[in-house]
Amino acid sequence: MYDDFFFPYEKAKLWTRDMILLSLSNFLLYASLYIMLPVLPLWIVRHWACSYAEAGAAIAVFGLAMFLPGPFNSYLIDTFKRKSVCFIALLFFVAASLLYPYVATIGLIALVRAIQGGLFSVVTMTTGSTLVIDVTPARRRTDANITFAWAGRFGMAAGLALGIYIYPYWNFIYIVYTSMALGALALILIPGITVPFRAPLSTPLFSLDRFILPRTLWPGLNMMMISFIFGILIAHIYNELFYICILAGLVIALLLSRYVLSYASARAEVELGQAALVGGLLLLGMSNSLITSYLAGVLVGIGVGVSTSRFFIKMISLPRHCERGTGNNTYQLLWEVGILGGFLFENMWTEMHPDTIYWICICISVAALVMYEFFTHPWYYRRMEEKQ
Repeated sequence: MYDDFFFPYEKAKLWTRDMILLSLSNFLLYASLYIMLPVLPLWIVRHWACSYAEAGAAIAVFGLAMFLPGPFNSYLIDTFKRKSVCFIALLFFVAASLLYPYVATIGLIALVRAIQGGLFSVVTMTTGSTLVIDVTPARRRTDANITFAWAGRFGMAAGLALGIYIYPYWNFIYIVYTSMALGALALILIPGITVPFRAPLSTPLFSLDRFILPRTLWPGLNMMMISFIFGILIAHIYNELFYICILAGLVIALLLSRYVLSYASARAEVELGQAALVGGLLLLGMSNSLITSYLAGVLVGIGVGVSTSRFFIKMISLPRHCERGTGNNTYQLLWEVGILGGFLFENMWTEMHPDTIYWICICISVAALVMYEFFTHPWYYRRMEEKQ
């Protein structure tokens, strides 16, 4: 499956008009979401004089709410038009952003985040797990899923850098409007997508299809540990140039995967990614220099990009026929849960132990690598075969 990304067996076109629109929409959607993430806790603490732990908890509700529509995913996309489901969910997701400046309590902030989390889950399910597959030739669907995921990662880093940059200069409500504008641009691209006709199917109201695929949970847990580290960094570092360096590191990671690591083994790729990530974290933990932090940002971007891409490829390779969308949705859920879990952890932990956060990240990264090495070791496969 992995070889299809670099050496497709047929000359089916990947970058169709529909694929470009979907990837650009995903980039804008993630930029719209992540422009708010570093800004919200600062605004909540300043507005209601609460603790960062309370603000982090209200924000992290988003991740848990993403699981709420999951059992209905299959019913939604098989009963209704998939593009319409995506458009309506994205419309309400963008509109919900307007509620932030007008809520009266931190509890209502958590409610708005929960609403957006559920809607965001539906949008990512209909786009990455369904529409991308629908508009792509069968032989290029692995390529399309990888490309779509990379567009989201780039949008995430761009949104973080933009939000941190404009927050000191703009009123909070203008940042909300900027987030809505990015979301609206993502929204208006959806009607331009041409989706092949599919007759409505009779499916049960509740199902794990297009929701969670248990077979992908071990690489998903590996990937979630990486996103947990990234969530910690988002909550800990407020420097737009750091996230621009992460964006540059993601670009380098993509080029490495395309031109350098195409013949390397999966284990070598993960080991390189984790080495870059640990190197960046060591620089952050041992030096206070701005230049060093920018180099660390590049290394973190390389590490997150290389490792996450490999875990994602594994998660969409393990599913059987017609399970690719479920594997992709499992990735989306675990990625966001990992980031928001790390975001909440940092907001709770650093009030008591601010100097230990980078060393905790290093321990998590090493644990992720050890876990990966264990589950991919030939000894483990032999044991599984003996049990079967």
